[in-house]
Amino acid sequence: MGEEEGQELFHDIFGSVLDRTELTPYLLRGCPDYEAALRGASLMMGNRGFRLEQGEPAPGELERASAYVRQALSWILSSFIPDLRSSLQPLLSIDSPRTLLYRETLSRLSELRALFASGPFREAAERDPRNLFLLASSAKYPDLFRGDSGFPESIPPRWRFAACSLLKASHLVKSLEEDSQDIRNFAVLGFFFREKNIPLSRLFGHDWTSASSVPADEGARCAYVQCASFFAKLGASVTREKDGSLFFNSGDGVRVELVDIKARLKSPASMFAKLGKDESGESWSIRDVVAVTFLLKRRDDSLTLFHALQKQGVILQENTASASITQTLYDSPEDMEKAVQGLMDALAIREGVRTGASADSVRRNAVSFYRSLTTDRGLNPHSSDSHRKIQCKLHFSVPVVHAAESGHVLVSGDDFPPAAGTAVYTSQHTLPVELRLSDLESWEKSELRGESHHEAYKCRQYLQILQRLFSPLAGFPSDQMKGLREDQSRLYC
Repeated sequence: MGEEEGQELFHDIFGSVLDRTELTPYLLRGCPDYEAALRGASLMMGNRGFRLEQGEPAPGELERASAYVRQALSWILSSFIPDLRSSLQPLLSIDSPRTLLYRETLSRLSELRALFASGPFREAAERDPRNLFLLASSAKYPDLFRGDSGFPESIPPRWRFAACSLLKASHLVKSLEEDSQDIRNFAVLGFFFREKNIPLSRLFGHDWTSASSVPADEGARCAYVQCASFFAKLGASVTREKDGSLFFNSGDGVRVELVDIKARLKSPASMFAKLGKDESGESWSIRDVVAVTFLLKRRDDSLTLFHALQKQGVILQENTASASITQTLYDSPEDMEKAVQGLMDALAIREGVRTGASADSVRRNAVSFYRSLTTDRGLNPHSSDSHRKIQCKLHFSVPVVHAAESGHVLVSGDDFPPAAGTAVYTSQHTLPVELRLSDLESWEKSELRGESHHEAYKCRQYLQILQRLFSPLAGFPSDQMKGLREDQSRLYC
């Protein structure tokens, strides 16, 4: 066996598929014409989880593959490109040595949109999803389209690269379904909420008992129950006074005043972006499906609220990823002393003790708290840069009730509790939640200004994806990210 033949047997397994710009699959080697190439592409689909019958896609499988491609195109055209354009456009308003780079990137985005939106390339992708494998492999194997008059005699390089990009985007869509069924369920719920014009960023105020907001898809119903259960537990401890003030109650007489509670469901587009950016590219790494931010009126109530959340069973040792507990709200143990004093006073009130803690006791506890909450700060670089908050990730356990005969998920406000005599069973599921605690002033400074502004972060994230999924058609050099951050700090000052 020659050196070239030996390389083709193994080299495709190294690295991530998201970093490929074209394919050289062994199954297409030696295909003399289009008909043989389609058979090879069918085997490639079979290796990727599609059902085959006698070497051909089983009934319905080409349609399933086409559905992944359509979702990928929808994400590219309706979310990724317009969102990145809207994040880049404001950078043209500042004087920067990177202005030409921003203009060039915007121009490349327009070219991408034209290529994917319509025309012969899109028609080829929609006619048969197997064409994408052939197009992406046509540099190595130029005879794949011989005998089919629907393709040019010589495949343009941009078609090859576009096919590989679309395959990678379709891989992300498919990953949401096959890597984690629960994550897929939340993505479907997100699509459903968008269709119903239910804001994904206002989950805390949502009426989870409204039958009109319950999806029909069984997986999405399961995700709905998980969210509804979590917010019911959270809402039971929150009261709003007649004057509009908001309080979290610990259940033992201690109340913490809040400015707001912000809660969002991670959008399907954001899930795709997360998968495309992360090295693993696996949906199990999405651990902030729901994110809840408590905005405190006073920064030094943070530890008291953190303890109150534990008292009410929202935060438990067994459902908290300990390595995810980090704080960037305080700069030193001395800076944390007032918060520790507030917590010790709150605990004393619960015990009926009115004597204040000694200064020495407060100092010792502040050192201990600061060390514990800052230990894993380096493991969370994105949260620990200039954001000001305490945060942790939870695996919130939720029982989901099903009708025994059909497996149908029963949802409160729709068909739960079930009618008398209905047999049911319960399945256990986990809701990935990220909790964040901050005061309003710190949050506004760190979340709404400079390079930590949400639009700035999203722009950098999308540019990483542009480079990884769409290079060489479009990209953004990694060595320009530092300068981009500087420009964003000026833009969002």
